[in-house]
Amino acid sequence: MNDLKTFFKVFSDKNAKSLDPDDRFYVPIFEDTPETDPIQSLNTRILFEESESVNLLTGFRGNGKSTQLRRLKKLLERNGCKVFLVNMLDVMLMTKPMELSDLLLSIMAAFSEAIREETGLDVVKRGYWERTRDFLTSTVTSEGITFEAGTDGFSAEMGVRLQRDIKFKEKIQEHLRDHITTLVNNAREFVTGVVTSLRNREKDPDLKVVLLVDSLEQIRGYAGNAEQVQMSVSETLSGQGYNLAFPLLHVVYTIPPYLSTLAPNISKLFGGNPITCWPNIHVRSKNGDPDPVGTGIMRTILDRRFAGWNVYFDDAHISRLAQSSGGDLRDFFRLVRECVLALSNNEKTSRVNDEIIERVELQLLNESLPIAIDDAKWLAGIYRSKCASIETVADVPRLARFQDSNLIMNYQNGEMWCDIHPLIVEEVQKLSEYTSGTGSA
Repeated sequence: MNDLKTFFKVFSDKNAKSLDPDDRFYVPIFEDTPETDPIQSLNTRILFEESESVNLLTGFRGNGKSTQLRRLKKLLERNGCKVFLVNMLDVMLMTKPMELSDLLLSIMAAFSEAIREETGLDVVKRGYWERTRDFLTSTVTSEGITFEAGTDGFSAEMGVRLQRDIKFKEKIQEHLRDHITTLVNNAREFVTGVVTSLRNREKDPDLKVVLLVDSLEQIRGYAGNAEQVQMSVSETLSGQGYNLAFPLLHVVYTIPPYLSTLAPNISKLFGGNPITCWPNIHVRSKNGDPDPVGTGIMRTILDRRFAGWNVYFDDAHISRLAQSSGGDLRDFFRLVRECVLALSNNEKTSRVNDEIIERVELQLLNESLPIAIDDAKWLAGIYRSKCASIETVADVPRLARFQDSNLIMNYQNGEMWCDIHPLIVEEVQKLSEYTSGTGSA
């Protein structure tokens, strides 16, 4: 029982967090094929850039982007770069529409705190945040919003309030719409000062400074405002992209997959670098056949976390779970974890069997049901074409919902292609056949 408890714990959500490349749980995915490795390509692109650049990274929720950003940080640092990785979940309210004002302040707050923690540079305490505090005091505090922290703690207070206080976020947006130029110029002066200070400290006039902005793709609304939030993301990032580039700084922003549909030329607005996509693990080919390489990676991930897994699982069962997850790590972890839990409550067997596998697959499937008939038709089209196309921009909220709920998956095998989650294939086919008249009433 103790072994099963340990097995269960290493696959818990808490232990499914992003990893550093030198973590004992980390498993390489594309490192053996650098020519197709999205992160190696992004690393090379940044190293080849001159004074500053912007790159965009996308991928579906929970497929390992944060871990890969940590790997990118290590790669860049090995090549002499100074890299800061920030998590926008710490400084942004992710369920409300965003505008350039609150996004820019959130980025600067996160950047400031990262600099403070990693370097202790006093440039964080002077200049920019003094001006920002005075600026906001004159434009926003007349509405009853005050600031408690002194200059030294102002960036931290700003990040916390933008992440937690809806009214504060709305007041910032309302009162700074006519002051964007000042806000942008102040931020650019701050960034220039930071990079210059870092270069002076390192005595390296060509030091490359990189900011990795993680979790920005996780901004999403709820049922009542999802479309409004998505449009705000598109308007801010595509309409104001030029204001999110900074002198002397190389920035990587994570963006939601649907953004390339709402703003198909968005990469041009950020300097022309193509969007980098991090796919799911390639456990199957376009024709549905299992890919032994991808399945082997999933098995290695399992082995790295709990070497004694074969005491409880047959190899065929692990291969099946890898296929059932579609190469999504969170789904794979959950399926394994639920099998372990079911086994611990089963007095009739000491090993996972087909009955347990089927039960946990059904459990995961049921969370995606019921599937609306219109959704089933669209998903069936994606299953056939392996392409997540839409008829009009009005379909983007539904596409985003599919992506967020993991009903659509993204793969790379020489080319990028999409498919639907393996566990919903039968249900989608049944519904689409029924509505097309080939099924029975």
